[in-house]
Amino acid sequence: MFERFTQQARQSVISAQEEARTLEATQILPVHVLLGAVAAAESSDSRLASVLAGSGLTSARLRAHLRAMGPDSGYDDAAALESIGIDLDEVRRAVDAQFGEGALEAAAGAAPRRRGLFGSLKGGHMPFSTGAKAILTNSLRESTARKDGYIGTEHLLLGILRGADPAALSLISRHVGPEELRARILGTMDAAA
Repeated sequence: MFERFTQQARQSVISAQEEARTLEATQILPVHVLLGAVAAAESSDSRLASVLAGSGLTSARLRAHLRAMGPDSGYDDAAALESIGIDLDEVRRAVDAQFGEGALEAAAGAAPRRRGLFGSLKGGHMPFSTGAKAILTNSLRESTARKDGYIGTEHLLLGILRGADPAALSLISRHVGPEELRARILGTMDAAA
């Protein structure tokens, strides 16, 4: 499948791995693929980058949300809490303001972070989570459905939307509705064809 990836789509996957490492995750999650795709689009200064920025999706915003969520945990918790009107980021800020930075993690018995900014797994292979693998499969399905002979960053983003990962959709929904984003991406692809 990777031989069908455009250079930008390959960069998206590489960026996803780098972002997962930077955020001290132990595997590449759908949210990392989302961040990698947005970052790759931004670096190319493409029409897709304009669509994403116009939709409120920038790598800086997504990265800030992910840093607040933590490495591998909290994604599902954040989505679940958000569904009942609780903003986990706001709770973390309030607890940090009241009791000092990191108080919430300390109270939960979390181990102190011993790794640097770049790494839980320095170098080497970082595995894709089941959800991240599903995105790759979905991107192939999106490409095939459109009869495109390649898989681009647009297809990866459509694969994220098709996969409906709660955490990735939560990040997207903070800025734009998933169906609206899908329509905007498809519009960009149709205009380029």
